Amino acid sequence: MFKIKNLALLAISTVILIVTFSTFITITAISITGCGGKKTQQNTQNGTVTELMPAVDTSEAVTGDWIIQREMADAEKLNPIVSNDATADEIAGYIFETLNNFDLDKWEMVPKLASLPTESPDHLSYTYDLRKDIKFSDGKPMTGEDVIFTIKALKNPFVDDAALRNYFEAVEKVELVDGDKYKFKFIMNRPYWRMMYSIGLFKGIMPKHIIDPKGLTDKYTWDEVKDFKAAEKNPAIKEFAEWMNSQEVARDPKLVVGSGWYVLDKWDLGQAITLKRNPNYWRHEGIQDAKTYVEKIVFKIVQDNNAAVVSAKNKEVDLLYVISPRDYVQEFQDPAKYDLMKVTPQEPVFSYIGWNNNNVLFSDKKVRRALGMLIERQTIIDKILYGFATPVNSPIYYKDKKYYNEKLPQLAYDPEGAKKLLEEAGWKDSNGDGLLDKVIGGKKVDFKFTFLNNNNPTRRQIVLAVIDMLKKAGIQAEVQDLEWSVYLDKTKKHEFDATLGAWTMPVIPQDPYQLWHSSQSKGEGSNFCSFINSESDKMIEQIRDEFDESKRIEIMKKWQELIFEEQPYTFMYSGQARYVFGNRFKNVRWYPAQPSYSLNEWWVPKNLQKFTQTMN
Repeated sequence: MFKIKNLALLAISTVILIVTFSTFITITAISITGCGGKKTQQNTQNGTVTELMPAVDTSEAVTGDWIIQREMADAEKLNPIVSNDATADEIAGYIFETLNNFDLDKWEMVPKLASLPTESPDHLSYTYDLRKDIKFSDGKPMTGEDVIFTIKALKNPFVDDAALRNYFEAVEKVELVDGDKYKFKFIMNRPYWRMMYSIGLFKGIMPKHIIDPKGLTDKYTWDEVKDFKAAEKNPAIKEFAEWMNSQEVARDPKLVVGSGWYVLDKWDLGQAITLKRNPNYWRHEGIQDAKTYVEKIVFKIVQDNNAAVVSAKNKEVDLLYVISPRDYVQEFQDPAKYDLMKVTPQEPVFSYIGWNNNNVLFSDKKVRRALGMLIERQTIIDKILYGFATPVNSPIYYKDKKYYNEKLPQLAYDPEGAKKLLEEAGWKDSNGDGLLDKVIGGKKVDFKFTFLNNNNPTRRQIVLAVIDMLKKAGIQAEVQDLEWSVYLDKTKKHEFDATLGAWTMPVIPQDPYQLWHSSQSKGEGSNFCSFINSESDKMIEQIRDEFDESKRIEIMKKWQELIFEEQPYTFMYSGQARYVFGNRFKNVRWYPAQPSYSLNEWWVPKNLQKFTQTMN
């Protein structure tokens, strides 16, 4: 399962265990509660979970055993500041922690590493008290100086963190209060309504003594990182950024150090990423997610999907996201036969076809709309996804009844209407060869292009279906499969025509800036489809500045209308996840987030444990 991480949607807004929400979202078959909340029963029918939120079952929990989870490819990097893929973010979530959490029982932010902030009336400062008993996994205490270091690293203009840095643009500096190492203040250069979430739910406080032993961040000022020209003149800024962007910081267990439940044990490239329980974890009463049970979590790389299915059946993999809906339905029709269970939680995510708006083929919104009208989304959902999806037409989660614009029409399948739009945009078959063409810059250009795919077989199947649909209108396309890291690099650098992708979606109110503001189309920003629209920019900036929720909702709904009109993406569907997992695990709970599980909660009775700590 490959999804590029939207940090607004995931790293900042999803905590591995206590899932972040701001509005109640009704999820079919899920009873939404906090970790110690209302009790429901997990019923099963032939190994299939029919209720997704069982009662907490830890009264007899014991430690031991491993969980082996299948991944299709290596994570990008386990540096929480620079990584931008969902696999890396999920794994890093077991290693690094957030200052605050969001408690589903109370429907509010709650303390974790630090207190809730004291916010100034003008929204220009946020003051936190850090706990004094927190230790990094190397046993060294965490202080406010580590928080200051992390944000100063994040603000470095040469660090490859464009997807994250935009959420901290309003941060002027971070400083200790009265020299107290456990009290620090974020000072803003302007108000930003989402700042409390951006700070409190950012997953990645890093140890200064490990990541910056040379004290390079002490050699540059907050003012210097705001100004590229000033930054260019300070060699310490570039030296630190080069180090921060390195594979060593992202993969070496001695450097991938946090304060979380687990530590990076080893990373065998192309084979597995192994985490082990953190012996120095700062357990204490009052934090619901303090307890961990399994000794190791192994993220095993199995590229071939048929091999992954066999691995699950042979008990070589304990948790498998089943890429193929067909395999989920047919290969695991009787999961109990293999000592497995299966479940389809609704994870907030949307899939889309991204058109490179810089490409002359897709620069006209009439063309982009026409392309969407040529795609039979419901047929794809029924025939390829076996019904495990709902068509969507907005980047706002369709179950978010507060922010989602329900007045948006569906982009209907309408081949004849699409052909008229294409003709209006100047695309005709001028020579009768069956392929649309247009004279651009004095040259005849045929309407043909390539879809990039990240070796995902289900996405390839969908793209091939789309190619067949477009062919009927005189448009020729092909698909190119790429290894995940190459695919990421190509899309980040805008070196593609079109791609079928997915973004994880927020469970707190969204900020569209990362994906849609024109400034994020530069460099390796997340607006890699290069959607540039001044009216959209203005609305996004208004959303960022508006503290009145009712007004913010109004702007957000108008903005969705603009996005629907412009069609920079063809919004495809929001799909249900498809998991199978070993039935020896207890306290298995599924949350309405992505990922929808928290492996540190799972445990295995002694008589059912397969692995011991001494096994390699």
